[in-house]
Amino acid sequence: MKHRLSITIKKTKELCLMAAILLSIQLGFAAGNETVVTTNAELATAISSAKPGDVIVLKDGDWKDVDLNFSSTATEAAPITLKAQTAGKVILSGSSKLSLNKPFLKVDGLLFKGGAISKGAVINFNSDNCTVSNTAIIDYNPADFKTKYYWVFFSGNYNLLTHCFFQGKNNVEPVLGNAIENARHNTTTYCYFKDIPWAKQNGREIMRIWGAGKLGKPSDDGAFFLVEHNLFDHADGEGVEIVSLKSNHNIVRFNTVRATMGGFTNRQGHNNTFEGNFIFGENRKGTYGIRVAGENLHIVNNYISNVSDNGMLLMAGEYVDKALTTDFKPSPGNKDFLFAPKYAQVKNSVFENNTIINSDGKGLQLGDSYKKHWPEMQMCLLPENNTIKNNLIMNCAESNVEVLHPDAEAVTSFLQFAPNKFEGNVVVGGKVLGVDKNEGITQKEVKGSTDKNGLFIAKDLKGVGADEYVTKSVECHPLKPSEVGPSWMK
Repeated sequence: MKHRLSITIKKTKELCLMAAILLSIQLGFAAGNETVVTTNAELATAISSAKPGDVIVLKDGDWKDVDLNFSSTATEAAPITLKAQTAGKVILSGSSKLSLNKPFLKVDGLLFKGGAISKGAVINFNSDNCTVSNTAIIDYNPADFKTKYYWVFFSGNYNLLTHCFFQGKNNVEPVLGNAIENARHNTTTYCYFKDIPWAKQNGREIMRIWGAGKLGKPSDDGAFFLVEHNLFDHADGEGVEIVSLKSNHNIVRFNTVRATMGGFTNRQGHNNTFEGNFIFGENRKGTYGIRVAGENLHIVNNYISNVSDNGMLLMAGEYVDKALTTDFKPSPGNKDFLFAPKYAQVKNSVFENNTIINSDGKGLQLGDSYKKHWPEMQMCLLPENNTIKNNLIMNCAESNVEVLHPDAEAVTSFLQFAPNKFEGNVVVGGKVLGVDKNEGITQKEVKGSTDKNGLFIAKDLKGVGADEYVTKSVECHPLKPSEVGPSWMK
């Protein structure tokens, strides 16, 4: 028995030693080699020869017309990193651009400034599980406004853009986009979008999130994009849509908007969430809060104040099952159905614990754009079967709450809509139109004060309005410039 025990102990020691050796090899391998490059040729050689765990360092200085075709072979345990020698001191200009073409690559500390490309994207996530951090793009614009390209484009999966800065984009296409196909589970977080000039041109959203569901009905598929902890400061773009969701299953949460024309929109797609966002219009012309179309949406705990237009709009949907007049001009659909609604009907959605204060337009409206552009567009599907609960709406100029109802036109009289449920909502000042104030809406005076973040805190209300930031201060509070963007810009 003792002999067997000694053999077992010996084997155990050997296995432990072998495991230790393997671990040390793995750790050393993961640490990799660091290579400093000073020319484009050296950079290309370093990228092609890099091993998992290696770090490629760009020497400080001006780099012009560099095609950063990052295609090194890395692993999840040992990513390969391309970084600036000193964050913010590697300045890429001319026609320089970056493409991450294989998985598990990381880029850190670059500055794209004063250059321009002719098409595509300045930064393209062309693979999976890649990260770009601590990087900025400033005034990277073509001579011709009509030259189209993104600054950042996601055409892969599980990629991360974090602590980056974007300023001054003035050409066609959004600052950031997500591809329609094969681009899922990407994330943009702690980024700073500042001073994006306005131009009256559709397709200049700050973020446009395409993906599965763009033209379809609710499904299990989607883009699954996360927009979280970002700051939009005078980031106007087209002046209509700041973050535009055009796909299913996305989350937009804990972001801050300041004096930025336009608003957050669920333009197409279903099962999307807007949660814990702060939208401060600061009485600037062209600002609004949140506008949605689609099914199974969750619009919760958002704080909207001093916008020049409307606080929260539930759009009328377009009826496309058949032409109701000979003048109907439908949009083409896809393989699932012949025609695609320009706006989907808002139904089976939840609008809860939002605060809307001092809108110069409407506070909350159900049925926005009803019969707009009739009969070319058949915008006649009013919101139905939605829950509007525990919202606080104060002092909105046109109305605090307005619910539109079907008109008497015979061509649409066959349409019937399930009622929306109002519960626990409080309004202060302003009008309530189209809904009985006894049906889940209470008109009352509310005492409160403004906290250090400029937020109105109702002292005599509990569980009404966007009050979650009080108990979740780490996650949900108005962001300051010092909390977002690259560390080297602080």
